Amino acid sequence: MATGWMKSLHCKLNAIEDVHLPRSASAKKPTAPALSCSNSTQTLRDIVYLIHQKRPPIPKKSRSTSSPAEDPQQNPSQNNAGTPMPSRISQPNPKPSPKKKTSNMSSSPPPPPASLPTLTDLPAGHSSRTVIEKIFGSSWSRRGAPFPGEIEMLFRVHQPPRAVAAFEERRTAVQSLRNNSRCTADGNEMMRFHSSAASAGAIYNAGVSRCVVGEKEGVLTFAGSGGAHKNTGGGLGRHAMLICRVIVGRVRESTGDYAEADSVSLGEDELLVFDSRSVLPCFLIIYKI
Repeated sequence: MATGWMKSLHCKLNAIEDVHLPRSASAKKPTAPALSCSNSTQTLRDIVYLIHQKRPPIPKKSRSTSSPAEDPQQNPSQNNAGTPMPSRISQPNPKPSPKKKTSNMSSSPPPPPASLPTLTDLPAGHSSRTVIEKIFGSSWSRRGAPFPGEIEMLFRVHQPPRAVAAFEERRTAVQSLRNNSRCTADGNEMMRFHSSAASAGAIYNAGVSRCVVGEKEGVLTFAGSGGAHKNTGGGLGRHAMLICRVIVGRVRESTGDYAEADSVSLGEDELLVFDSRSVLPCFLIIYKI
């Protein structure tokens, strides 16, 4: 079952360095991994849609000057007094504009700000990509139906230090709850899927999307990739999905009391997490059906 997959995929129990960096043995407390933002040179939307637009060549300005039309009733060589006339009236040439220096290097978009996540492409055959593809495909259907499409691209998401620090602060806050053993251990952290049709642009840029369900607002996460796909509206075409580390905390049923809850279960492996800081994207999957 998909739920079993995701429970077994707990970040500190697997050996995938790309998913979760091991905690320090001396401190025995979660620390924010230092992530570099220097590996990405393109924004995600440019990579997804493979936009390689060539700049049109700069048109060369002609240095020739236009001249007024000659009077057909006037002799082009002489006037009435017999004085030679110029065949056309010349005007002073304008000063040529200075030539712009051109660089031989191709133009590239500026790197994203340090406050935004960056991406690293995981090519086919990469060990982390192989594991993520298996998890994605096996959790597509609770009945065991195979994934009907194709994974086109898969990226590891490098979160800025600010986002990682906020995520670990949320874990610490949830760990302070002494009435729940899972919360005390690791904040009840799980690996879940996230996708949305309302703001697909945020997903393509490795950002989470908030929504309102009933009277509560939060981030929808799913135990399986199939459930997250249905949240996009399903259908054919290209889609994007995030695999996230989620501090689930205290879970309540949809009919329960939300006063002391960090997330609410909406059924069918669907979970609404109230605090966006509790959801940290780790991988971005671009797939096509």
